[in-house]
Amino acid sequence: MSNQNELNGFHYKQELKRTLKLFSSFAVAFSFISITTGIFTNYGFVLGTSGPAGIWTWPIVTIGHLLIALIFAELAGRIPISGYSYQWVSRIANRGLGWFSGWIAFCFLMLVVPTVNYGLAPIVGEMFGFGTSKTTLATIVIVTLIIQALINIFGVKLATRINDAAVYTEVIGMIGIIIIIGAVVIFGNADWSMLVNTGDGLAREGSYLGAFILAALMGSYTIVGFEAAANLSEETVNAKVNVPKAIILSVLLSGIIGFIFLIVISIAIPDLAAATNSANPIPYVLQHYLGKTTANLFLVLVIISIFACGLIIMASASRLIFAMSRDNVFYGAKVFKKVSEGGSVPTNAILLVLGLGIIAVLFADSLTLLVGATAVLPAILYLITVCAYARKSKDLPPTDSFTLGKWRKPVTYLTIIWLVIEIGILTIPSAFHQVAIVAGILMLVGVILYFISFRKNMLAGKIGIKE
Repeated sequence: MSNQNELNGFHYKQELKRTLKLFSSFAVAFSFISITTGIFTNYGFVLGTSGPAGIWTWPIVTIGHLLIALIFAELAGRIPISGYSYQWVSRIANRGLGWFSGWIAFCFLMLVVPTVNYGLAPIVGEMFGFGTSKTTLATIVIVTLIIQALINIFGVKLATRINDAAVYTEVIGMIGIIIIIGAVVIFGNADWSMLVNTGDGLAREGSYLGAFILAALMGSYTIVGFEAAANLSEETVNAKVNVPKAIILSVLLSGIIGFIFLIVISIAIPDLAAATNSANPIPYVLQHYLGKTTANLFLVLVIISIFACGLIIMASASRLIFAMSRDNVFYGAKVFKKVSEGGSVPTNAILLVLGLGIIAVLFADSLTLLVGATAVLPAILYLITVCAYARKSKDLPPTDSFTLGKWRKPVTYLTIIWLVIEIGILTIPSAFHQVAIVAGILMLVGVILYFISFRKNMLAGKIGIKE
């Protein structure tokens, strides 16, 4: 079946250019995950809450998210169109729940773009001598958002070329640090006890279990977004085959490389108190062993990787807005479903992501709050999607794309159990109560908007997907 015929089956015409092959689809998912971004942004939080031993939450989260990726790979093969969970849930459950899934995805993507760029800002500020004051960091983030928007407006081909290159910089940077720091430390004075160091000198309330659970934020924030490959399905060649492969491979490689990196960095910490109190512990460790000049060479690769992460998330966010606007279930749909003639991209949707990203920067009082919200929102979205699929999957016809076969049922149940646990981890501890409140408010707003603006016309079949 041709790509156009696939879209005709879903009552859409081909408006976006199909230029992404398997590697580019993988690069989209891998760059959205961006272990560089997640680890550099959150490693200091882990040290400050649970000590280096908190890195053992990483493999736990990786396994949980690999289960989600397997389910999403099946869905991506069955429904290879832009809009991912909005489209999937709308078709396997109902339009109302599908819209609500789209709303959660929208909130997540609007918050995560500036959050990612906040991982880049202190590195740029220190490297170029701008400083790391609150105003300086906000300025760096806003300038970065503007540059990312301009690149995305120019066209998906330029954005994906930059993103493809960033995969190499991320892998080279992370593996390079693993090899060099690992060699220096392992053949020198590796402190293996750091792997079980709970940071006992840190002030904390209650048992260590509570502190350890908080450290799961790093993995939960980082190993998400693999479904971005599915969100760009309409720009992917042979999407039914390539997108599922990209989703699974991105999670596997990110989990493995990220955990090895965390082990090496942790055993290399020369002074735990100094690392914990530094502006960013990883550059502190790199500069200790490599000197400032050599460390900065690696940090340039890190900057490129984080920039590409924000770039591709902005692209993914704009495709979600485009997909919902195309079905007239988004405010200003006529404006945001327009595709530019030159770059074949939803320019107005990109500008909306830029504007909302700047607003988030200007009004966000806490980076931890932003990070937490962008960890719990996708977990909620994943749970809705997987539960909807669990209810419907037995009634779906056979597929010629990726399938779990007899493993679908146990994988689905394990995934649901994991997601319930993860949402509890990200909302129940007192440190995350504000995160839970923010997520709850955003979902409540979504429910209100649905009933006020969309439900009546959606039930009448005037707007929404055409089944």
